[in-house]
Amino acid sequence: MKAARNSGICMKLDDFTGVLSLEHLDVNTMVYLYSEQGELIGKIHSTKSSATFTLPQKGMYVLVIHCLSYPVEVRRVIY
Repeated sequence: MKAARNSGICMKLDDFTGVLSLEHLDVNTMVYLYSEQGELIGKIHSTKSSATFTLPQKGMYVLVIHCLSYPVEVRRVIY
C-alpha cells in the first residue's frame, strides 16, 4: 500500500483492490477523480473526514481536491 501526505490529507491506494482512501479531509471538501483522458470518473462532497474511490482499472488518474482552507490540490494516482 502506498501513502502520500500533503496539506494534511492522507491518501492511500490499495494496489490489490484499487481502493483509493482519503483521510483527514475537511468537511465540505470537493474531491474529483479524472481518468488520464480527462473524463470525470467520480466526485465526492465530503461530509466527514474520510472518503473512498474504487478505481475501475489499472492506469493513471488525476485527483483534484478543492477546499476553502487551502489552495486547490492536484495529485497523480498510478494504479
